[in-house]
Parts: sequence; structure tokens; C-alpha cells
Amino acid sequence: MAIDHCYICAENPTEARRLGPSRLLDGRECPLCHRPTCRYHLVTVRWRWRRPDRALDSTQICRECHRTYQHRNWDTINRDWIS
Repeated sequence: MAIDHCYICAENPTEARRLGPSRLLDGRECPLCHRPTCRYHLVTVRWRWRRPDRALDSTQICRECHRTYQHRNWDTINRDWIS
């Protein structure tokens, strides 16, 4: 799923030029803040589901949500956060 811009790159146009337009091809919307983020500004977070099978799962969120630990408040009833 490609995006048309990255909100982090928009704040730093020099970095956006250095990374090039291909950064948007694997970009996606952050599931927490719902802002478009390029592949270079996504971070993988992992959790274990709180259901009987305790399966591991992961997704990618934007660097800013990860830096401020916003993912730790996301669905805490069903998830035990690992990273």
C-alpha cells in the first residue's frame, strides 16, 4: 500500500530528498495516529495476545508514536507489549 507523502519527511525536506521518492512505496498509515509514514520512519512493535494461545504478533507504527510509547496504551486489555 503506497502513500502520497510522509508527515515526518514533510517536517525535514532535506532528509526527504536524501531518501528519495521510493520511500513512499512501502509506506503506510500509522495505526495509532493515522498519519501517513514512509518506510524509513516506521518501527516494528511486538506483543503477545492475552488470549489462551498467547500468540505473538507485530505491526509497524511511526517513529514518533514509538518514541513517545503511544503503542503501550493501544488495546492493553488484549495485548501484553513486548517492544
